[in-house]
Parts: sequence; structure tokens; C-alpha cells
Amino acid sequence: ERAGGADSAPRLAMLAARANVCSTSSLAARPSAASAKERSRGALVVTAASKKKDVRLQVTLECTEQKESGVQGMSRYMTQKNRRNTSQRLELMKYNPFLQKHTLHRELKK
Repeated sequence: ERAGGADSAPRLAMLAARANVCSTSSLAARPSAASAKERSRGALVVTAASKKKDVRLQVTLECTEQKESGVQGMSRYMTQKNRRNTSQRLELMKYNPFLQKHTLHRELKK
């Protein structure tokens, strides 16, 4: 039996509430490299909550001049942007190997 006797269930519920754990079923002891004392009491396992929305987005930039010129191929770059800092579409001057010069690249719609 666990150390602490009859008051271990309320203590476990209190620890679960403090750790923002939804249910006490995830608090079961899991085998690990813990000491014998910790294994006999049952270790508290808290899993991290998943992110609701990622702040950094993966975006694709595409050349605007190449579409108009009719040259074969398409210059595209992958990059990241911070959603909070740049809410509008990205526009960057990037090198286009097909036209062999720097051109305006705009973010594509998703």
C-alpha cells in the first residue's frame, strides 16, 4: 500500500489540479529508471499541452516577374514568418536563377 494511507487520494487530486492535468488516470506510475522509493509511491507524470496555433508559419515565395515574361520554370523559395509580427503577405527581393537577376517574390495563398 502507498505511504500516506487514506489521505493519498485527495492529495493526488490536489496535485493533478495544480498541474492542470485533466484526469487522474494519466497519473498512474510508469516504469522508469526511478529509485525504489519513487516506484513504490507512484510518480506523477505530467504531459505538456499541445500548442493551439503555431506562431511561426512555413510560407512559399514565388517570383512575380517570371509569370509575366513567359520564361519556363518557376522560381520559388520556402521560408518562415511570424504570424504575430507580419500579418500581411511577405514580399521579398530574391534571386531568380531563370532570369539571372533579383526579382520580387510574393507569398503564395495556402
